[in-house]
Amino acid sequence: MQLYQQAWGPVLLGAALLFLVWGVVGRKRAKTQSAPPRPEGTRERSAVAQKPAAAKERPAAKGRPAAKEHPLVTAAKERPASAKEPAAKGSTPHASKAASVPPKKPERRTQALVWEVPQVNQADDDDITVLRAIPVFDDQADVTVEAPPAAESAESEPEEERVSRVEMSYEEGAEADEMTGSSARILLYAGGDSDQGRVRPRNEDSLLMMPERSLFAIADGMGGHRGGEVASSVAIDTLRDAFFRSAFDARLQVENGVPRRAKELATAVQMSNECVRSMAMADRELSDMGTTLVAARFSPNKQRLYIGHVGDSRCYRLRRGVFRQLTTDHTMASLGMKGPRSKDLYQAVGVSPDLTIDMIVDKPQEDDVYLLCSDGLSKMMNDDEVRDVLVDHQDLESALYTLIETANDRGGKDNVTVIIVKVLAHNSKKLEILAERGANTATGAS
Repeated sequence: MQLYQQAWGPVLLGAALLFLVWGVVGRKRAKTQSAPPRPEGTRERSAVAQKPAAAKERPAAKGRPAAKEHPLVTAAKERPASAKEPAAKGSTPHASKAASVPPKKPERRTQALVWEVPQVNQADDDDITVLRAIPVFDDQADVTVEAPPAAESAESEPEEERVSRVEMSYEEGAEADEMTGSSARILLYAGGDSDQGRVRPRNEDSLLMMPERSLFAIADGMGGHRGGEVASSVAIDTLRDAFFRSAFDARLQVENGVPRRAKELATAVQMSNECVRSMAMADRELSDMGTTLVAARFSPNKQRLYIGHVGDSRCYRLRRGVFRQLTTDHTMASLGMKGPRSKDLYQAVGVSPDLTIDMIVDKPQEDDVYLLCSDGLSKMMNDDEVRDVLVDHQDLESALYTLIETANDRGGKDNVTVIIVKVLAHNSKKLEILAERGANTATGAS
């Protein structure tokens, strides 16, 4: 028995040692299988050094800081940026880099942001609205909206941008070309005046009566402190100088067959545009100025009238009791806008390098009456009321000042300027009668 116990003692001790060795080896093998494979040539120290860097990158992957909105775009809201996906637990450094690649962006939808350029004095000048528009994508969170850079001077603008377009239209009987007569077929009897009104602190309207060239024009300026007055006077002076020197130099986009006199008038309007714009860009105080312009050029020897027009100053015609506006206001309402800003202009002389100049050609008849006016008259009196004054007051001076006084009596909210031109037959005796009543102007020049 003692020998039996002595024989099993070493056996049991050996078995215990075998189980102990097996447990140690199995545990080490399990650790080896669970550890990620290490790239060749790397050391344990470099793998440990990457862990703090990965921890630093993780907070930045949660999202981008919100972009600041441009002050002019108050309606644009920023969509939150998509966060980066965190790396999977236990991933290798290579797997972490692959997970940081941004996902493919979805298809973008475009919307237009439009804003209005603020004016210097909204109370005084509520007529010009300049619109800007840019495309903005729905998923573009950090977009910055800025107005396009302005040129330093009118001369620095690309020459191809300083080309105005002429839109021709013909009244009934005016399109057919006729020989210019050796003498005047019609005579003109005209008068005009301008008044500050009851509200405006100054008169920003200007008028031109140039009987030796059968030319009449009205400009209604706007643009804050003294800008409107400067703009309208510069436009009128440029127009006068061009016809006085018969010098017409500006780039125009015109169709073939445009009458020479119409093209000269449109060129003079573009010259006025360039002069006003150059002065506005040269003086910071005048940077927001602009002006409307309506000009009527008669050709008595050809029996034609050419009307150049930009803005909302108007030209009317009274013919055999029918009173009709020949020009079309360049306001936002004509583009389909409704509401309180629909009366704002979408173009004016001196505001942009190029214009769309309306050119209307008419064939004046005996006893026709043409009326040019700034919106200071059309705001205070409707068309029927103006017609009644012209019909009831055959005397030109009486009709002229009745219109101005009526506009002022009703509030005189704006400067009011009016020019009236009556057409007479060449052999008419009415001219002598009108001259005796103190006609302002009579002309039969070609």
